[in-house]
Parts: sequence; C-alpha cells; structure tokens
Amino acid sequence: MGGGPGLTRRLLLGAGLAAALPAARAQVDRAPTGLAPFHSLDMDGGKVVVPAAGRATIVNFWATWCPPCRAEMPLLLDLPVFYGDRLALQLVNFKERAVTVQRYMRESNWSHPVVMDAMGEGAAAWGVKTFPTTVGFDATGRARWRVRGEFDWSGGEAARLVESLLSPTSLKST
Repeated sequence: MGGGPGLTRRLLLGAGLAAALPAARAQVDRAPTGLAPFHSLDMDGGKVVVPAAGRATIVNFWATWCPPCRAEMPLLLDLPVFYGDRLALQLVNFKERAVTVQRYMRESNWSHPVVMDAMGEGAAAWGVKTFPTTVGFDATGRARWRVRGEFDWSGGEAARLVESLLSPTSLKST
C-alpha cells in the first residue's frame, strides 16, 4: 500500500475531524465550583435567573447545530414531566437567534421554555466549552454535578444524579 500526499492529507483531516467530535462517553464532574447565578432573557424578552431560585434545577447548554444536544433533548424534556414540580429544567441556547431556535422547536415538536444566551456570557462565566453541558443544582442553588457531552438521561446514573438534587443531603457516589 502506497502512502503519498493524498493519504497523508486524508489522515490529517480525519485526525482533525476526530478531535472535533464529542467524546463517546460524557464526563461527569461531581464537585463543580464557580457557578454563580446569571441573568438572561427568555425568548419573549422576559428576565430569567439561571439557575431557578429556590428549586432543584437542571441547566442544559445546547444549540440547534449540535447533534449530541439534539440527540439527548427528548430524554431531558421527559425529566420535568416525570419529576413534576420538584424539578425545573432550564434550556439555555448558546448564541443563536431566537428565530432559529423557534423554527427548530417547531420542527422538533417541543415547546419547553428556552433561555437565550445570545452573547455566550452565561456559557463563558460557567466555563462551558463542550455542548451539551448540563449542570444540576439543588434547591439552595448549590451546583451538585456537571455533565459534559451527550448523556443517557434515561439510565440509572441519570436517576441518581437527579435524585441528588431533590435530596441534597443524600448525594452518593455513583
């Protein structure tokens, strides 16, 4: 098998593409720090505090151009249905126009409220560099965990993470 410049270019391109793709397994950080609340706007221009004050909250940074974000979204949207008033879900869109997000929501047939991080300030303040990134807060506003990358929100590990938000004193290693 001959190498040559064509093969070398393909290998380099493939290596660069592999670096841009998400990791096969999400990374779970069980002790995130430095995640102060921030203010943003919803799609109607109303002011929103992230995370929601006084409630266990899951904050998900996502974008319509992000395949792993789109893949995990249906399972995330099931969480507040399952847990009811005990859990808030805040979907924070990263630097997209509201019309783009509205079109995507319409095409995907979901209507959950979205917080707009139009300038990326919330993501920058929280050090979000991987999409999706999801952070869980207990009702006191303490960040309990951060998940970087696509995650199976229907599995046992996800249930343990969510339950840790609902009962802040019972966080267990998983």
